[in-house]
Amino acid sequence: MYSRSHIDADDGMQIPVMTFGPISIHPDFKRKGFGKILLDCSMEKARKLGGKCLLICGNIDFYGKSGFAPAAEFGIRYADDPESSAPYFLCKELEQGFLNGISGSYKDPEGYFAAQKNPDAFEEYEKQFPQKEKLRLPGQIF
Repeated sequence: MYSRSHIDADDGMQIPVMTFGPISIHPDFKRKGFGKILLDCSMEKARKLGGKCLLICGNIDFYGKSGFAPAAEFGIRYADDPESSAPYFLCKELEQGFLNGISGSYKDPEGYFAAQKNPDAFEEYEKQFPQKEKLRLPGQIF
């Protein structure tokens, strides 16, 4: 799923960007290239929808294969970790040079926090689905 968001540029402008996630591959099909195919195809769709830049939190070992680099290299800070270079906060320009001369801060879209803003409604929504077991898998950031 892709969402529109923005960078709060240091000069006061808001720079439109997109974010996305998660990408999921069934365990039987991991390490066969399907994740990269899915990512690259979805990024092309985002570009055709007018996306010029993607910002995400993710594993550079996976996303780097599709051209992502740490956002700090582009002068973009992660608002939830502003004092860090946040090596997990990644950027991909879909339009080469889109971020030239831009520096600023990115905050995840408000929709990402629906569970925190209305926990009771979220809990009711979650009851519609089978119980899930929370796992910690390799490659997870947090």
